[in-house]
Amino acid sequence: MRSRKSARTGTEKPPRAPGVYALLLFLREPATVRVRGSSWRLEPGCYVYVGSARGPGGLWARIARHAASEKRVKWHVDQLTCGAAELACVVYSETTVRECVLVPHLEQLGFEHPVAGFGSSDCGSCLSHLLRCPHGCRECAELVGEAFRKAELEPKLLRLEA
Repeated sequence: MRSRKSARTGTEKPPRAPGVYALLLFLREPATVRVRGSSWRLEPGCYVYVGSARGPGGLWARIARHAASEKRVKWHVDQLTCGAAELACVVYSETTVRECVLVPHLEQLGFEHPVAGFGSSDCGSCLSHLLRCPHGCRECAELVGEAFRKAELEPKLLRLEA
């Protein structure tokens, strides 16, 4: 992975296969994001962005892009991963299903949508793909793993270090 961060995990590197992932993002200070021409303020705390990796390089390529702090802002989440938020860890699973399978399980676990439409412009069923965790990042990672299991996916944890 090309980035200022190095990856360390108890499992192997993410595969170059399709899958879904959840980025656990920590905001130390408020951040402003833009979606559909409107500005939204995100308060400090732990957030989860869910996405899918179906293109060339699969999970490995997509997670490496998100971990890189220097990149062109292409997706909504890039507004956070380009410096506003710290990428604490990534939970992922090889699968052909889309990330939308995780959203209802996260909602049931108490996660809330802070910005309608964030990351879900190509989705017709989710309010957004960015959710705020009601707890700290450590508990958040456990809850995200639980959401993966409830969606019948095998979660793998990738820890990132600065």
